[in-house]
Amino acid sequence: MKIKQWLIPALFLLSASALAEPTSPIKVETSDYVHPAGTRYATVVVTSLDDSVKVENIDVNRGNCRIDNKKFMSSVNKETILPITLRYGQSVKVNFYNDCVASEVVVTTDKGAWRYTYN
Repeated sequence: MKIKQWLIPALFLLSASALAEPTSPIKVETSDYVHPAGTRYATVVVTSLDDSVKVENIDVNRGNCRIDNKKFMSSVNKETILPITLRYGQSVKVNFYNDCVASEVVVTTDKGAWRYTYN
């Protein structure tokens, strides 16, 4: 009888932990700035908390903020910042324009998509 008393709570705990969302393999930080010309822009920094994570895309405010995905200012060089594979502790920094203040950031990785909201 005592086994049955402990079996049900143990099964409940096991099922609850199986339903828990996986831990994000990244840390996301945002900063909002005002350009000297008066327009606002946001910076998103994604840091890997896993041994290897590929950041495939970053979407700010459901695509309403324009990503600056060029590695270099030259229009001749078409090399982009994303996608990028980060090792543990490495970061990538991307700017977003179009009079942007980050309210929602969705980071798509090879380990899933992660949504962050800010007030």
